[in-house]
Parts: sequence; structure tokens; C-alpha cells
Amino acid sequence: MELKAGQIVTVDWRKEPDDPAQDPQPPEPNKLRPAVVVQDNELFDPAYPTVLVVPMTGDPALAIPDLTVVLQPRPSNGCKKVSYLLPQNLTCVAKTRITAATKSQITSTELQQLRQLVVLTIGWLS
Repeated sequence: MELKAGQIVTVDWRKEPDDPAQDPQPPEPNKLRPAVVVQDNELFDPAYPTVLVVPMTGDPALAIPDLTVVLQPRPSNGCKKVSYLLPQNLTCVAKTRITAATKSQITSTELQQLRQLVVLTIGWLS
């Protein structure tokens, strides 16, 4: 699966209910959720089995104001309502968890802002 930075994908966060090993702490969403690919497709071989993504939400209560990229609905991003990118939730997912690689994407300015916030968040955690 070929993915590019800034592309919006759908990630399957659902887990097997009978498998206690799939009970991550802290809890993760247990549903399909959109996310934005942030890893540079020039840096990683397309055959690499995982990808770095930042989840999206429509819930402003999950957004940290100084650490959030706010997406206004536009035809290019496919959002139907205001959405929030959560860089503090950057994660590496198996490509097999990506159920849809859409043609929707964020702008290059939004991607640059998102990457800067990821770096800021990681630096703040260290």
C-alpha cells in the first residue's frame, strides 16, 4: 500500500474482545477513526509494514488548543465538519490496520504545522 504524507486514511483501531493482550494502556479508540499520514514517503520504503499517523477527531474536548491543527471542511480534505488533528497521539500503525487510503489530504501548510507540533510534543515529553 503506497501512502503519502498528508493523506487522510481510515485506521481500524478495533480489537478482539476475547484477547486480553489487546487491551492497551492507556486505552485506545475501539473503532474506525480517520488519521493523517505524517511520515515522509521518501524516507521509508513503501514495503515497510508500518506507518506514522496522527488521529483526527470531531470532538473539540479531545483537542489541546496549543497542540492542535484545526481542519475546516474543504473538498480537498473531505471533512464534513470541523476536525482536529491530535499530534500528542502520534502513533505507528501496521498498514494492515488501514482500511481506506482516501484521496483526501491536508494542505502542505497544515502538514508542516502538524509536523512542527509533533516535534514540539515529543520534545516536551523528553
